[in-house]
Amino acid sequence: MKLYFLRHGESDPQGSKREEDRQMTDAGRRSLRAAARLWRRLDIRPEVVISSPRQRVIDSAELFIDGVALSERLVIDERLAPGAKWPDFAIALAQHPQISSALFVGHEPDLSSSIEFLTGAASVKMREGSICCIEFAGSPSGSSGTLTFLIDPDLYKKEDGRDAPTCAPD
Repeated sequence: MKLYFLRHGESDPQGSKREEDRQMTDAGRRSLRAAARLWRRLDIRPEVVISSPRQRVIDSAELFIDGVALSERLVIDERLAPGAKWPDFAIALAQHPQISSALFVGHEPDLSSSIEFLTGAASVKMREGSICCIEFAGSPSGSSGTLTFLIDPDLYKKEDGRDAPTCAPD
């Protein structure tokens, strides 16, 4: 099984608005659109995309789906709201028993703590717009996964620091 974890794109700063009202910034949208080329090159094709109910996360999930041209619909799961722990992700995943890959789109520190639990890593930090992949020989459980990649959103930028242009699929 492969599990992907995507942290929502850059959003309004914490404390600037109520948590429920924070939105993704224009820069966050541009960065995720720029990321789509890399996502396609890595052939990230989850069978289901499961998102937190916060709008900035839903928007990030939709940009992912559009960016890699998935036909799957988005599943919004209240269990992935801020404060989620691995058991919440596991319950959401259990709603899709026939799949072999899933993408969770959510928040920090929820994603990092789940990645740490699943891989046994001492410390992981998912920056806004980061994506990672964990592979499992069987079902996901504590310290049983192999972290195959963790991509920092700075890789979505060109050498001059600007967001890389979006482009048609390779």
